[in-house]
Amino acid sequence: AAHVWFSETGTPWQGSGKSPFLGVHKDRAYALLYNGILGDRSVNGGNVLTKSVLAFVREKVAKKAANFSGQMTIYGERSALSPATLAKEGITFKQTPYDVKVRK
Repeated sequence: AAHVWFSETGTPWQGSGKSPFLGVHKDRAYALLYNGILGDRSVNGGNVLTKSVLAFVREKVAKKAANFSGQMTIYGERSALSPATLAKEGITFKQTPYDVKVRK
């Protein structure tokens, strides 16, 4: 989570790792899907973005950033949501581990 946050924002992560919601930086929210936090809510195992997982993530965002209504980047194994749904929901989906950047 700390690496994903830093690679996206360039700032240190101050989170606790107890939620898929990592935080908001410059009007964008970030989330990381992983079984330890999701309780394996995915389709056939893994860390898949589904409608129910998205609702769970949005619930966590609402608890930590109540007035947030902007764009969100979500990292996970794969997305079961269509590109049209992702666009409508304001979500950029990035696949782990392939889209996790390494800074040189």
